[in-house]
Amino acid sequence: MTDKPTKSIVDIARELDRYKVDAFEFLHEGLDYTVRRIHGPSNNAIENVVRWMRENSIDPEDIETLMESGSLPHPVVNIIEDLGGSAEFRQKINRHVGGPELCWGLRDLALEKWGIMAQAVLGSWGIFKTRDFGRMVFALVENDLLQKQPEDRVEDFDNVFEFNKAFCQGFKITLPGSDD
Repeated sequence: MTDKPTKSIVDIARELDRYKVDAFEFLHEGLDYTVRRIHGPSNNAIENVVRWMRENSIDPEDIETLMESGSLPHPVVNIIEDLGGSAEFRQKINRHVGGPELCWGLRDLALEKWGIMAQAVLGSWGIFKTRDFGRMVFALVENDLLQKQPEDRVEDFDNVFEFNKAFCQGFKITLPGSDD
């Protein structure tokens, strides 16, 4: 993280001048949805330790050394030990999802929320392809509102799926008395 002032989602949306604020709110909801679907529900104890680590600028890779030196508070050590040790703890706190996983999660959430209207809702916010999700994610990363892994790239979001097929396939309107 840097010392630059944090911008709001409204500021970021205004700067990009491409996506509505609602699109960023949906992205945040979809990220939570996708993380829960892939990694399961969050754990309050883990979240508290991660928050403490963030507040104290502690890197997950340093946990083992800090545990061995006795530098961690006793409650933090207890939580880490209850989880199976520092290696297991590092694995559990990594709730990262990649670009393609996020795109599919956003698609599924949109279909759950809006059904056949999902593509129209997203389009009204300026989202027409999976690359748009990537542009939004990386705008948040650039403004320190999301974190990325070193290997993450905006190109990971390119052509994950084609919107017409992903949002309209499976919906068929039949009229009473028709053979279909």
